Amino acid sequence: MTQSDDQLKKEAVSAAGSAAAEPAGSDRTTGKMLELLEELAEDNASLSGMFNRMLDAQAATRTQFAREIDGLRQDLAGAVAYRALQDLCRELSTPLGALQSMIEDGDFSDPAIVRGHVNALVVTIRSVLLRMGAEEIAVSPGEDLFNPERHFCMRVVAPQESPFPSAPPRTVVRVIETGYFLGGRLLAPARVEVQSESNASPAPAGL
Repeated sequence: MTQSDDQLKKEAVSAAGSAAAEPAGSDRTTGKMLELLEELAEDNASLSGMFNRMLDAQAATRTQFAREIDGLRQDLAGAVAYRALQDLCRELSTPLGALQSMIEDGDFSDPAIVRGHVNALVVTIRSVLLRMGAEEIAVSPGEDLFNPERHFCMRVVAPQESPFPSAPPRTVVRVIETGYFLGGRLLAPARVEVQSESNASPAPAGL
């Protein structure tokens, strides 16, 4: 065998070795890539689990916070209602005590004293209503026309019985009881007397 043949044989063996080594190296690379992909998938699953747990914790926190706020709101509403009732009872206790003493003593001989006690009660009750947010319905007898959204007609009077005989029909001529609004809504209508037509007979109460 010549030197040329030996050289060709060595090159062939080397080429065969290289060809056999390539698949083994490719398999190792593919294996590494698969391992990395599996690790990435595990990491992604772990992150997804952590994110879901964080969302659950946030939802639970929001629910608990809403319950606490609702509880505080109810406690506050109860405290405000109790304070309002407490103030109301305190405001009414003084004139009530005076009236009870007057009744027990049975002394109604002095009209000035009786009037003073009754007037004190009126002032106190009006003050309580105003402090609770009630507003008096303003009425101008002889000028304002009857308005069923503000007034309640107690009686229809003929012009000759009216303090404002020249007022037009359906004019409020006398306020019997003061009315009130509460929060912009009608709490109690003003009870009034209303002028009738000149030659008409009085209509039923309520107009």
